[in-house]
Amino acid sequence: MSSKKEDPRAIRSKRLLKEAVISLLIETQSIHELTVRKVTERAELNRATFYLHFIDMRDLMRNVVYDIYDDLSMKLSPLLRIERGSQEHLLTFLDYFYEHRKYLAVLFEEKAFQRKLHDFIVEFIQARRDALDINNEEELVSRDIIAASILGILMWWIRDGKNHSSEYIAEQMSVWLLRK
Repeated sequence: MSSKKEDPRAIRSKRLLKEAVISLLIETQSIHELTVRKVTERAELNRATFYLHFIDMRDLMRNVVYDIYDDLSMKLSPLLRIERGSQEHLLTFLDYFYEHRKYLAVLFEEKAFQRKLHDFIVEFIQARRDALDINNEEELVSRDIIAASILGILMWWIRDGKNHSSEYIAEQMSVWLLRK
C-alpha cells in the first residue's frame, strides 16, 4: 500500500496561511478581525489558494489550534516517562507558552480554546497518573481541579506575569503537575 505524498507547494501554502494568521493575531490581538482577505494578503497568496486548502476562516483556525496541541503533546510526552519531581520537561512545555505568548494570549480569550486546553491538560494528568501507577483515590486531587489550576496559572502568566521566568512558574506548577 503506497501513501500519496502531499505536494510541496500545498505544504508551503498551508504553512504561509497559518503563519499569516499568527502574525495577524499578534498584530491585531483579535480573532474576530481576521478575514480571508487579510490572511491571503499577509501570506501573499490568492483567495483561490486559500479555498483550495481550507473551507473558511474557522477551518484555518481549527488547523492552527490543532498544530498548537500537536506541539504541546510533543512537549508533554516526555513527562509521561519520567519519575516524580523532574522539572526539566515541564520547563520545555512552559517555554513553549512563553515563546508563543503573543498569540496564545489572544487565543486564551476564546472560551472554546480554554475548554479544549483544559480537556487536554485533564487527559495529560490522567495519562501521567496511569504511567506512574497513581490510583489511590484518597491521595488524588481531582484532575479537573488540577487542570483548572494549571490553566489559571498559564493564563495569568501569559497575560500579567510575563516578568516571571519559566523556572519560577514550573516551581509553582510542579506541586500539582509532577506529583499527582
